Amino acid sequence: IPSDAVLIEEDITQFDNVGGGQLARTLGQAGKYYFSAAQTYDWGQDVVYHVMDDTEVYFEQNSYVKARIIQTKQKVNNVLIRGYGVLDNAYSPTEYDIPGESDDGSRQAIHILGKNIEISGLSIVNTLKECGEFGYALNINANWAPVAVSPADSLGVFEAGELQNGNPPYKARPAHCQDFNMDDTQNTDFTNCPTSQNDGAKVSFVKAISWQMGQDGINAGKYGTVTDSFVRVVDDALKPWDSGAHYERITVWQLGLGWPINLGWWGWTQDDVGTSVENVYLIHNQNWMTSNDWPTTNSGQCVVGGVYGSSSVKSNYRIHNIFVETACSCAVGLEINKAAFSRHLTPQGCVGSIKNMSITNMFFDEEFFTGGATRTNNFLRGERNPGSLCTGDFEGKISDLTISGDVNGRALSMSDFIVPRKFVGTVPNLVFESVTVDPPSTTTSTSTTSTTSSTTTTTTELPPTTTTTTTTSTTTPITTTTTTTTSTSTTVTTTPSNKVRVKIVIETPYDPTKVSWKVKIGSTNIVTGKASTMTSTNSGYETFVDLDAGIRYKFVVIDNNTIKDTFWEVLRGSNVLVDGDCNCRKEVKYFTL
Repeated sequence: IPSDAVLIEEDITQFDNVGGGQLARTLGQAGKYYFSAAQTYDWGQDVVYHVMDDTEVYFEQNSYVKARIIQTKQKVNNVLIRGYGVLDNAYSPTEYDIPGESDDGSRQAIHILGKNIEISGLSIVNTLKECGEFGYALNINANWAPVAVSPADSLGVFEAGELQNGNPPYKARPAHCQDFNMDDTQNTDFTNCPTSQNDGAKVSFVKAISWQMGQDGINAGKYGTVTDSFVRVVDDALKPWDSGAHYERITVWQLGLGWPINLGWWGWTQDDVGTSVENVYLIHNQNWMTSNDWPTTNSGQCVVGGVYGSSSVKSNYRIHNIFVETACSCAVGLEINKAAFSRHLTPQGCVGSIKNMSITNMFFDEEFFTGGATRTNNFLRGERNPGSLCTGDFEGKISDLTISGDVNGRALSMSDFIVPRKFVGTVPNLVFESVTVDPPSTTTSTSTTSTTSSTTTTTTELPPTTTTTTTTSTTTPITTTTTTTTSTSTTVTTTPSNKVRVKIVIETPYDPTKVSWKVKIGSTNIVTGKASTMTSTNSGYETFVDLDAGIRYKFVVIDNNTIKDTFWEVLRGSNVLVDGDCNCRKEVKYFTL
């Protein structure tokens, strides 16, 4: 601690009442301050310290401060927060929705906008005893939040709900360092915004610890660097959501909600290129407790992934050397969805694609564990229904994704994943490779895909990848394995001359025992069945039925799962007679042979 640093007293009169009893203090520009272990920094309520340009804040070893450190009203330059003390977000705001103090973009333990921000050594905890709201331990230049306008202008106070189940047009909230404002008009003020890792945030030896549901870990923003840190939270631990960031040598203890490495929700429109995450040690991953039910789409809470609803096109991410010590529900669960709960779409209603990403060298000490749930969570799917104006990078595809992993001694492969047959085109050029020694050996690696062969399985080949890569890997066609089981009908080896053989295919990521189907003539059931019980190597259910020609049939699918997302087809040879994917309890369609 510098000898000229000023002691921050515990006297409550240091704060200003900024509204409704909410207390705040601005630490002066170019000032040096420190918290002492001898002081008791607990005022029985939420208090906020604001930092300015060239502010230095030191924590004496064993100091304990129940407060938050915030600067969201302006972008600042050269902020240093250092020391082996504790910052505790221990109280809910006294008054909510005060811009720059307790609005949704500011209600974090630390949230600072600007460049040359360094945070080192600090333990950031949340011991709030009541049920609080979402927030972060540490947030730098959040790509989903505006500069806080204080006092609030005609748009009112920013609410995160504006980007939850909301579609454009959005309010004209001012950007800080995003390329565009929230309404997708151009941002023209990039003062004090980082331009490279040289002036991006530096976070090191930080501990982010929370027992509070919905409290995220660390986001270092564009060009931010996070190293040698520990995160134990009940929501997303690491949030690499911006260009040029680097996360390395981080230990994560994931509690019962969230992704250890979350790839994004609702970021505003901006470039999102070239971020890397490596050498992450996941010592516990307990999100299997909720992964069967959240999110309310097919992709569960895996080690890496998310339900991507951002207008930013994400490309050239590298996630490498992820070590998982205890059982987790899944490796990768990634979906692009313009209906994501938290989303920011283009003015045309489009969601960005994810391109040229590698998630490699994932090592799992144990097999995947779902806590008895029947849902299989390794899942990949792009946007299912892009609008007519959503073309090119805004079709919402997951393209040129490379995955490698080792699961308790076996290769992570396509057989571990669900890629819905109907939407395989939204995940083009998917490649599975073998794990490598790091640094990579100079030998030529070959992409492989494992399938399980037995008398009860068949292999269906999806379109092979056609991309040309700069690596020496040989790409093989991706295959899925489906199990053929017997319905209540009798399947014969030859089709009578007056019969037509049709194939019924059902795919569900949820409980297949709750999905049933019927072939009817009028109100009479001709044949009925249920989807078979699936395992992690099964992506669907199919069976053959012989029906009379010249008859108009009714096909009924009933999905009794809580979350309904069943895709089905009735085929004659390779021709689809009828199909559906309505996310509903009951779907009825007619076909004639």
